[in-house]
Amino acid sequence: MVGKEIWMFKTSTVMILLLMLILAGCGGKDSASSTVESEKKGKGKMDEIEISVTHYPTGLYGVPYNVGIDKGFFEEEGIKIKKIVGSSGGGTTVRNVLSGDLPFGDVSTSAVLQSYLAGAPLKIVGGGVQSVSDLVYVTRKDDKIEKVEDLKGKTWAFTNPGSVSETTSQLVLDAAGIDPKSLKLVASGGVSEGLTLLKEGEVDATLMLEPAYSVQKNDWKALFRVSDHVSAYQQSVIITSPQVIKQNPGLVKRFLAAYQKSVEWTYANPDEAGKIFAKYAEIDEAASVAALKDLEEHWNSKIEVDSMNNVTKGMQLANTLKKGEEIVWEEVLDMSFLPEEQRLDPSKLDSNK
Repeated sequence: MVGKEIWMFKTSTVMILLLMLILAGCGGKDSASSTVESEKKGKGKMDEIEISVTHYPTGLYGVPYNVGIDKGFFEEEGIKIKKIVGSSGGGTTVRNVLSGDLPFGDVSTSAVLQSYLAGAPLKIVGGGVQSVSDLVYVTRKDDKIEKVEDLKGKTWAFTNPGSVSETTSQLVLDAAGIDPKSLKLVASGGVSEGLTLLKEGEVDATLMLEPAYSVQKNDWKALFRVSDHVSAYQQSVIITSPQVIKQNPGLVKRFLAAYQKSVEWTYANPDEAGKIFAKYAEIDEAASVAALKDLEEHWNSKIEVDSMNNVTKGMQLANTLKKGEEIVWEEVLDMSFLPEEQRLDPSKLDSNK
């Protein structure tokens, strides 16, 4: 199925399922309880947790977590990450956090804001990925399409409703001066699903993520990197629940500190970070190293104003943030666990009033 009506229907369905999962999760195991008990047992005990990261293990969102585990930065902060649960993007990572025993998620920012507007009890406590330089749109090698302007009258696939690819698609079209009505936008269901549709001729362009693109680039024709058209965009944020904040605030602060240590080490050691990521993602090492070298200012626990405001602009263009749906940033943001110099001033953000 294709067309705007279909993905709008999917968006409504996702929101309904999300709220059902929230209600179901209220009666489940307390995700913070085991960590509270571990702290009571004495100094030196580890908080053993599982987390959810969008497009894990093959998306570059996972690099700081792989590095932090491999180099011991999380253990230095008294945290053992037992497992990282992946997802196909959009609202699925949010649901992983809200419906299970996962205290943290690295999640598409637009999906978080949609969930917040639907009434989900969550908090953004830090930044994750703050650029879109790892997103590449491709077509078939024998296709005559060469650039974004050539997609008029064609079919363009994003992954899921509420995903980074949906909102950035709108920003790309806006930057290029293209009317979205001049082409079809289709929710493929995931990156690999989009490539299957492209191969079968069902769509004319779809998304690839680094470093998978570097591994498979000879199989496709690259049209553009999203960062060619969108210079700043808060791809993902780190979220938790109000329950975890209340019961184990120290865990939140230590988790973000470990994440930032991992980010800074990655920038200082891109070759080794690329090798670590290749090991966890089970991909070609050379392609992984090459992909990381091309990234600048990609990860950070700090959230930049321009990057976040571009998310709300993209949501407005995609009509996933409707007129009259106000974002009360003080409700969804909790920057108190970051160093003071990294904290975002909510008054500078677009509230969609």
